[in-house]
Amino acid sequence: MNGGSKLSWYAHRLKAMSFSELWHRLAENWKHLSDGSFTKRLADISLGDAQAAFPALPNPDLAPRELQQQLAADAQKLLRGDWKLYGWRVASTGAPPCWHRDALSGVVVEPDELSHKLDHRHLPDGADARTIWEINRWSEMTRVVMHGWLNGDPGAVRTAQLWLEDWCERNPVGHGINWTSTLEVGLRLINFAWFDALVHACGDEHLIEAQELLAQRIVPAHAAWVCRYRSFGSSANNHLLGELVGLLHAVKRWPALTTQVGKPEDLWSAVEECVISQFATDGGNREQALHYHLFAWEMAWHAALLMGLPASPAMDRLRVAAEFFVRMTHPLEPWDYGDSDDAQVLPLVLNRHVALSEWQSWMAGDSQGAALAYWLGPTPLNGASLQGDQDQSGWWLAEESGMAVCEMADWVLRLDASPLGYGTMAAHGHCDALHLSIWAGAQAIVIDPGTGGYYGMAERRAELAAWEAHNGPQPAAGFTTPKRAGTFLLTHHHANPDLERSIPHRMKAHLRHEGRDYTRIVDVGADGFLNVEDHATGDAPFKVLWTFAPECQISGGRMMIYKIKRGGKTWQLELSADEIVSHSLGETMVSRHYGKLELATTLEIVAKGALASEWRRG
Repeated sequence: MNGGSKLSWYAHRLKAMSFSELWHRLAENWKHLSDGSFTKRLADISLGDAQAAFPALPNPDLAPRELQQQLAADAQKLLRGDWKLYGWRVASTGAPPCWHRDALSGVVVEPDELSHKLDHRHLPDGADARTIWEINRWSEMTRVVMHGWLNGDPGAVRTAQLWLEDWCERNPVGHGINWTSTLEVGLRLINFAWFDALVHACGDEHLIEAQELLAQRIVPAHAAWVCRYRSFGSSANNHLLGELVGLLHAVKRWPALTTQVGKPEDLWSAVEECVISQFATDGGNREQALHYHLFAWEMAWHAALLMGLPASPAMDRLRVAAEFFVRMTHPLEPWDYGDSDDAQVLPLVLNRHVALSEWQSWMAGDSQGAALAYWLGPTPLNGASLQGDQDQSGWWLAEESGMAVCEMADWVLRLDASPLGYGTMAAHGHCDALHLSIWAGAQAIVIDPGTGGYYGMAERRAELAAWEAHNGPQPAAGFTTPKRAGTFLLTHHHANPDLERSIPHRMKAHLRHEGRDYTRIVDVGADGFLNVEDHATGDAPFKVLWTFAPECQISGGRMMIYKIKRGGKTWQLELSADEIVSHSLGETMVSRHYGKLELATTLEIVAKGALASEWRRG
């Protein structure tokens, strides 16, 4: 980013702040001047004894055999430095890992630089801070110790301890990229609380002795840093939630920290406020990003488990949010909406590559979620059937969140008429109003384009989040707002769209933006046809861009009829309109996992008046 772009970003970022937040950030910068003396005081914090009940571990005798086998296979790879970042991308991290290196680009970030002086948003040579943070959340270390506990491998546990000792040596408090984000510090606290519980549960006297020394090095520094630099104001989204949950794990595991960190009840109360703020009454996450929905939900649920799942409005909200996630997630080919970086909090799933499916299955009480059921216990829905406003045609509507899903006649549909995102920044939202994702049973046909990457893939990430990457009706020349002022900063937000049933078997989405009205009506007929009607007011043409899953092959175009083939199945798409100005096939890049780009076919239609896209089998 050049100097002018940086100044523009800072100007827009300041506009997103309230006066109190601005004052808070000035005080925070002043506080960094005393980080040296703060660090020296950490040695005076006594950790005390750990409480075995927090976090609660399951009975090792009840562990699914498949889980034990997978943990053993994963530990073997992790300990030789062969990691799968984000659950899919194989990378050599080193053993122990090089904690300051982007394992994908090979760039090493200066480890001795004061963390508050590092610009993690703009690292050299395409390095991505998120990829560096991925190996520094310690979830893989927790995974190794899970194996050591369940499979009786003390050598693996000791190696994991040695690696964390190496981390402490190479990451002094307040130095390097791993102290730039307070959320990352909170996530490490969550993982280390589990790590500590698992080591103690192994019952090995020598491991426990080493663990107590390691905990004294790690926990007071991490807990005090989170307290000192907790997120505030417009940044207090899922970051604040993760920081609070990290602190709650610390004080529940090590009660002596209460005098420095606060009472568990007060931390839980703050978590509850985050839950009510970040999740709508219909369960949708206000970030408007499906994987961040799960990320925030998981953190909050771990906090609730620590507190014994107390009855409260926040707990009710979390259960509704679990149902929302079950409804919105396709079990086999999710293709998330909004930002997704495939984040996990704790390594509890059997196979991270299909983490969304496992979480959905556990929440719904299905057998595929057996690993999560082992670690976390009963589903949050507690065996209750899914409730909600669903009509006989198969539509389920979350009106406040602006999302609707339908399962009928082998079609699975997700219609988006959501607000742009959470707060003044809309940090994780995409310009996807009126977008429709289409699955034919188990197979994705029309997709949401995904995220790409964050800091190391900024231009591609902006393209994938833009209007032009989504299929809602829009001006032929494209919208000019919202504007992206930074990776996680959108300005000039559009008005909230409307979503309603036009008649019982149809769903209607409407957006008024930049002086025109755009409407999409989605109807699954009794004959199994899927019809999508798009309208725009005025005489000017508008466009619709259907982006197909990479596995689809598209052909045709004569008489405005296209064939879609995937595997051994074929579908037909027929276009009709008051006037079709043009229709043509093209190509674009899409991203089903963080950092993964694939080529997909697009069909762009420019029309006037009303455009109908009719989909049918064969």
